[in-house]
Amino acid sequence: MSEFEIKILTPENWELYKSARLKSLRESPDSFGSIYDQEAVLSDAEWKTRLDLKFRDIDALSLIAEIEGQPVGIAWGFIHKPNLQVAHIYQMWVSPESRGKGIAKSLLLKIKVWALCRGCSVMALGVTTSNEAAVNLYRTFGFVAAGQLEKLRADSPLLVQPMTIELNSVV
Repeated sequence: MSEFEIKILTPENWELYKSARLKSLRESPDSFGSIYDQEAVLSDAEWKTRLDLKFRDIDALSLIAEIEGQPVGIAWGFIHKPNLQVAHIYQMWVSPESRGKGIAKSLLLKIKVWALCRGCSVMALGVTTSNEAAVNLYRTFGFVAAGQLEKLRADSPLLVQPMTIELNSVV
């Protein structure tokens, strides 16, 4: 079994990102605010633009985890203006066959280091309450519930728990 490798996505990797993102939406439809049908119709240019952070003038970190060149996980760190103290985590996903190998924790650690380097004091995310494995992962990492439950999507009965973790210089 090969070790995994985590890389930063660039516009040149758009096809790899597209493949992993669509796989995540198909495999875990109850974990994301977006749905497969919305993103499957995006043009190649839109996928490239998502990864062109300088063009979009955003502060984000897009990561992909690979085993033997195959995408097995993705995650985004994102800092929204004007609140530059909070790094949000989006699109966190690891393929079912690759879970339990430390990939999710490694993605979170990379985002944490990135957030600390940008002066953030908090990381935030939302997790579907029915996804016990994800809830437990985030709790183990140090995240705590923060705020009221929210609907996953307007048309969904599923609920999302906002969670945060206070950052410090210890990684």
